[in-house]
Amino acid sequence: AAAAAARTGDLRSYVARRRRRKDKMSEPVDPRPALEEKCKPSCLKYLKEYEACAERVQAKGEGHCTGQQFDYLHCLDKCVAPKIFKEIK
Repeated sequence: AAAAAARTGDLRSYVARRRRRKDKMSEPVDPRPALEEKCKPSCLKYLKEYEACAERVQAKGEGHCTGQQFDYLHCLDKCVAPKIFKEIK
């Protein structure tokens, strides 16, 4: 009976250890959205150009703002890239 109780205790401690380990191994979090939010103020010029273009296109009913969109996204990427590798573990 003592051996069975010891095995039961071992099993309980094993299960408890596994649960703690699983808690530590939570789902990874993508740092990019938070870094983009921090970088947005440095890219306001490009965002304003894109928004102005979007208003013009909407008013005219034709055209596109692909160039302005790429400029804005390039600015964000340029700001985020050096910081993202510091965040990744």
